[in-house]
Amino acid sequence: MISVGSSLPEAPSSLWEGSANASVKFPATGKIIIVGLPGAFTPPCSSHVPGYIAHFDEFVAKGVSGIYLLAVNDIFVVNAWKESLGPKSQVHFLSDSTAAYVKLLGMELDATGLLGNIRSQRFVAVVQDGKVVDLRVEPDAPGVTVTAAEKVLASL
Repeated sequence: MISVGSSLPEAPSSLWEGSANASVKFPATGKIIIVGLPGAFTPPCSSHVPGYIAHFDEFVAKGVSGIYLLAVNDIFVVNAWKESLGPKSQVHFLSDSTAAYVKLLGMELDATGLLGNIRSQRFVAVVQDGKVVDLRVEPDAPGVTVTAAEKVLASL
């Protein structure tokens, strides 16, 4: 499991943005934010994401070069979700359809009872130059408290 001080694992080729086989490579330098979300279109996730879109410029003003939203859904669902929440947003919407990356991070959540498969815990990792400098994990997956955009922004 990642923790503060950990190096961010390289993304597998199955972590996509925008289209199938469009693999993601996180920048090795600078400050980025990765937000793990249990499921696109779920009510808690769909209320969580807009804060990151609305405050994007404020994050940039605090030195953040990219915000990456990571959901364990197929690329078509993730693209539709982006279209519904922020089609012109500079926030990156990523598909981890097999949960390969959340498993590498140690952030998987067994949501088979409600969502049918392994999903991501709700978390935020602030990464500076490839190292995790802040990690917030919700104690209850539907809850949006410590990972709310406003709380993360205030901590930068």
